Amino acid sequence: MRYDVWRCPECGHEHPKNNPPCDRCGAMRLDRVEITESDFESELETPGFLDLLAENPLPAVVAAVVLAVAAVAVLSGSGVFVVSDPFGLGYRYGAVDAVQPDDDGTFTAGEFRAAVEAEYEVETVRYSGRRLELVYRSGADSNEAFTGEVATVAELYARYAASGGEAERLRIVATADGNRLGRLTVESSWAREFAAGDLSREAYLSRIASTTGR
Repeated sequence: MRYDVWRCPECGHEHPKNNPPCDRCGAMRLDRVEITESDFESELETPGFLDLLAENPLPAVVAAVVLAVAAVAVLSGSGVFVVSDPFGLGYRYGAVDAVQPDDDGTFTAGEFRAAVEAEYEVETVRYSGRRLELVYRSGADSNEAFTGEVATVAELYARYAASGGEAERLRIVATADGNRLGRLTVESSWAREFAAGDLSREAYLSRIASTTGR
């Protein structure tokens, strides 16, 4: 199959007849062009994935990196594994499994979780950047009882911080009946001071109480 069209040499617009001026740009000359079946085939050809990849290597690499980072973030956040300081800035991500404490002189995040689980029902313990997060189900029926729970967790965290724990702070989230009961923060610097005897228990708990909601 073949037929003729009249193409504007200025803008490339095609016309069925030699009837200048061009109705797109106003040029006064139209050139006769023969259209064949091979012209249709070339127009219908579309580049494949590998062709596009070869033509655009940088965007493809960037997209692959973004997808990889997103996958790692999702998997570590869901507890599939822990990403330990991927950028050399002290950041870690991922769930912490319970590890029974031993007598090796250290108190790891896993041992901290196991110790808290011995007292309360833990929902999760995980790294989030430079922070360690604990979510547990509170059984407290009064403010005094809740304060006692927080004190127990804070004292256990002081053992972790004093033994070289890498987290800069602990976020405590207490839940009850599926709702959040309270959220507090324990700075590792306070925990180390308390463990060293440089900060009284009362002052330690008072600082923690001042972070309510943070």
